[in-house]
Amino acid sequence: MLKAKVKQMEKDGETRGRGPAPALLVRHMEKVAATLPNNTFGVRDLSLMTLHFAIVGREHELAHLRVRDITEDPRGRGLIVDVQVSKIAPRTVEVSYGSRAHLCPVRACRRGKDELGQDVAPDSFVFRAVHNRWKTVLSGGFDPVTVGDIRTRIGARAQLDIRPTRHSPRRGLVIESARVGNPDACMEKQAGWAPAPRSCAATARETDGCRGQCSVRSRTSQPASIITSAYRLLRSR
Repeated sequence: MLKAKVKQMEKDGETRGRGPAPALLVRHMEKVAATLPNNTFGVRDLSLMTLHFAIVGREHELAHLRVRDITEDPRGRGLIVDVQVSKIAPRTVEVSYGSRAHLCPVRACRRGKDELGQDVAPDSFVFRAVHNRWKTVLSGGFDPVTVGDIRTRIGARAQLDIRPTRHSPRRGLVIESARVGNPDACMEKQAGWAPAPRSCAATARETDGCRGQCSVRSRTSQPASIITSAYRLLRSR
């Protein structure tokens, strides 16, 4: 009965709910990066935004990242992010260098780690609160809601033409990747989606254009190399 109702709604052109999240695209991140302050807040927020986009992350995945979860790729190709806490299942994502230094997630994360201090504990949270007056990094981590609040705040400061929501970075990378014709399986692995015909495929086919490289290594299978990633598309913009 429910399927019949859905078919009738599609036939009538009726829509329910708020619709898909607005995509946070590279052009949006360019505007955000230009408005971030040149202090600890700006370093943290740039690292949060670019990593959120690069790993196609969820808010709770970013909030629970520990220092030990982000390591250097032994082959020198960027970072390896071990997403331990996830809605679906843990996954390991390889984050490549971006061709534009000011938006590169690898460089941004390294600067963010430097702000935590040389003697930072491996179990410390990657993203933490900053003292409003002294701009020093505090010990407490974020909850998922705070991750979302930061994303919304930096978007408002940059006066974007969208209001980023929790799925905006995820949808943004899927769309940018789809523009170069990446297979849906690539983003399903990158984002930790369970393979399904309507997981990211429907979103990915909405736009066209861009270039890049991305690789993902699954815990349950052999490392899978994907030749394209939305972050390499920065080279052509």
